[in-house]
Amino acid sequence: MSDPADNNFKAPPGVKVVTSASQLAVDDRPAPEMAAWCLQRKNIIVLKSGTILTADPGSRDVQNCRIAMVNKGLRPGKIMVAAPSLINTFLANLGSAEDYKQIQQEVAEEISSQQKRLRTLVQEAIDADVSDIHIEVRTDVCRIRFRKYGELYLHSEWFPRLGREVAAVAFNKETDHATAHFNPLVPQDAAMPLRLSGGEVRLRLASMPAHGGFDMVMRILSSGRATGTVSLDDLGYTPEQIYIIKRAIAMPHGAVLLSGPTGSGKTTTLASCLHLIKTTRKVYTIEDPVEKVVPTVTQVPVNTDTDDRSFASFGRAALRMDPDYIVLGEMRDEDTANVMLRATITGHLVFSTIHTNSAPGIILRLADMGISSVMLSDSNVLVCLIFQRLIAVLCPHCKIPAVKAKEHQEELHRWQTIFEEDYPKLYARKPGGCNHCNRSALAGRKVVAEVVWVDEKGREFIQKLDILGWERYLRSMGWRTYRDRAMQMVREGLVDPFDAEALIGEMTVTDESKGFDYNIAREQMEKEKARKGE
Repeated sequence: MSDPADNNFKAPPGVKVVTSASQLAVDDRPAPEMAAWCLQRKNIIVLKSGTILTADPGSRDVQNCRIAMVNKGLRPGKIMVAAPSLINTFLANLGSAEDYKQIQQEVAEEISSQQKRLRTLVQEAIDADVSDIHIEVRTDVCRIRFRKYGELYLHSEWFPRLGREVAAVAFNKETDHATAHFNPLVPQDAAMPLRLSGGEVRLRLASMPAHGGFDMVMRILSSGRATGTVSLDDLGYTPEQIYIIKRAIAMPHGAVLLSGPTGSGKTTTLASCLHLIKTTRKVYTIEDPVEKVVPTVTQVPVNTDTDDRSFASFGRAALRMDPDYIVLGEMRDEDTANVMLRATITGHLVFSTIHTNSAPGIILRLADMGISSVMLSDSNVLVCLIFQRLIAVLCPHCKIPAVKAKEHQEELHRWQTIFEEDYPKLYARKPGGCNHCNRSALAGRKVVAEVVWVDEKGREFIQKLDILGWERYLRSMGWRTYRDRAMQMVREGLVDPFDAEALIGEMTVTDESKGFDYNIAREQMEKEKARKGE
């Protein structure tokens, strides 16, 4: 090696070093898409074939280079060790300093244009009143789909490169804690504030690799519009349920736990509950990420990648800050559950969310986390348990009687048996909707919930972990499940029977609490066959 650049270069043992362009394919030259990136690093070259030339194959720049290539729609190839003199030659041939400035300007303009496109997309989603934006990048197409009232529909189709660039800009330039590089090969998540014409919008980002590309989902947490606080009544809670929740919020200590699947509106319900707290009280919320901004409380964002910024560690820290209320955004593990217990028995009211399929089922989930049934049955711990889901509500301006809905004809006989005298009150979606509902045939979504006040008798069942016995006791006291509420909304003509069954399963006349009657099931099938003339 005669070039001074090679004097301090030491190749890894047993690795062949490329010292001349003649050792490469004749037509393999530097990729123009990566020119600015390579000029900035000064120690790496990307060729048109996807080959990466580097003097240090163990450098982090190599991995960052592969990620940058994927973001630009290039397929990373093999990594070859090259002499520094050869890399310098390639860099010199890329252009002068003026050329470099021109390239940087072009890249900056490209990013700026994609930032504008990102904002345009988010604004379109807000105008359409959707909850989620799905960017699905594949080899040959990028599909943009919007979720509205729980259902996905195609909004537009882009070139794949455009989808990759918008995703990279969102993660790299716009998030609260911008990453060094968006990596479509691994799952990532972040929170993103955007300044639009209507105000600041907050979104939650998540990405997942997929065959032929990746998916990125942006959930709209706040639209920037001055909509005010949504009351529990507006959300869909019944007067009886609101009474119990308000009574729980007025308690001096204990835990109010809210459960439901992802996207069921738990954060909105928690925000509504927090607005019921007096401003003379100190509230700390521990969230991942901060979603609904509540000016009267202290909201703390966690970082689950580090132990000292987890739900549990921040929850313990909040206990030292003289709080009246603590909101743990989610109970994911035993450590967080223990923080909840410690807070309740030291005189604090705690709110938190957890994933289960019913309100009584919260007890089994806590027991699965390692919390003893004796502790769970302590009168100082659990106050109120809530489970909720969202159900689509019919547009009152265009809904049609179910008996006139073509798609409902085959099920009318079954529904008539179930709803009896309320059968004429059943309504369905009108195909094509109307102008009032933007042709969706829906007026939005409402909460269907279960709310359980944990009384002394309930604690006896909890201590024995007798959830079935507890549910029978609750029913005897007038308690209703979210399934009961959904069926009531069908009876009232607020919900399409198909939408209800998509949420709670097939509605039936059998009472499974008394056992599943297989004879009735056979009778129903025979009636169906006779009706269809089979």
